[in-house]
Amino acid sequence: MYPTLFKIGPFVFGTIWIFVGISVYVFLKLLVKAIQKNRGDFKFLYQNSTALIIGFFIGARFTHVATNFSYYFYDFSLHSFLSTFTIWDKGFSFWGGLITVLFMIYMKTRTRKESFKKWMDYMTEPFLYALPIAYLGKFLDGMGYGTKTDLPIGIAFKNMNVSIIDPVHPTQIYSMTLLIIAILIFRHVQKSKPKLRQIKGARSSFAIGLISTILLIEHLFRGDPTVEIFNVRAGVYISLVIAIASWIYLIKNIKKSK
Repeated sequence: MYPTLFKIGPFVFGTIWIFVGISVYVFLKLLVKAIQKNRGDFKFLYQNSTALIIGFFIGARFTHVATNFSYYFYDFSLHSFLSTFTIWDKGFSFWGGLITVLFMIYMKTRTRKESFKKWMDYMTEPFLYALPIAYLGKFLDGMGYGTKTDLPIGIAFKNMNVSIIDPVHPTQIYSMTLLIIAILIFRHVQKSKPKLRQIKGARSSFAIGLISTILLIEHLFRGDPTVEIFNVRAGVYISLVIAIASWIYLIKNIKKSK
C-alpha cells in the first residue's frame, strides 16, 4: 500500500510512524481531559508520561524479538545482536508493550500510594479511542496482514514486508471497524449505566475486555509470521486469557458494588 507517506529531501516519513504519532497525541489529549474531568493529579502524569511511552515501545520491541528469537539470532554475532535494535523493521508486540506499561503504572502508583484502578480508568478509555488511528496506519503500511482469501474484500499488498502475494484478509480494517463499534458500545454503556463510572476498575476492565476480544478475533485471521503453539498463533492464547480475565474481573466488581 503506502509504507512511505511522504519524503522531504533525504528524509523519509514512514506511514506507520506518522499514524502512531497521531494516535499517541490523541491518547495524551484525551487523557488530560479525563484527568481534568475527574480532578486527578496532573503531577503524576507529567512525571511519568514520557517514561510510560518509552516503556511501551521497549516492552513491545523486547517481546517481539523474544518471540521471534530464531529470526534475529540466526547466528550468534555482533550483527545479529545489533539487528534487535533496528526498530525500522516495525517489529513490535502490542501485548508486550501493554503489559510493560501496566506493570510500570502499578509500580509507580504503589510507590506514590496512588490508586492503580483509578489511573487505569483514566488511561484505558483514551487508549481505546486512539487505537483505530494506529490500525489505519498499519493498514496503509501493510503490517499485521491476514491469511489468503478468495472473498471480494481480500487485498493484495505490494509491500516488500508482506510475504503473501495473493489477496489476504484486511485484518487491520476488521480490527479498526470493530474498535469503532467497541467505542460506540463503550459510550452507550457509560451513558446508560452511570453507576459504572463509580466502580473503580470497572471502566478499564470493560475497555480491556473489548480490546482483547477484538484482538482475539484479529489473530484468528492474521497471516504474518509469528510464534505458534500447537499450530495456533500465540496471540490467540494471550488475547483469550486477557479477555476472560477482564470480563470476569468486571463481573465480580459489579457484583461487589450491589
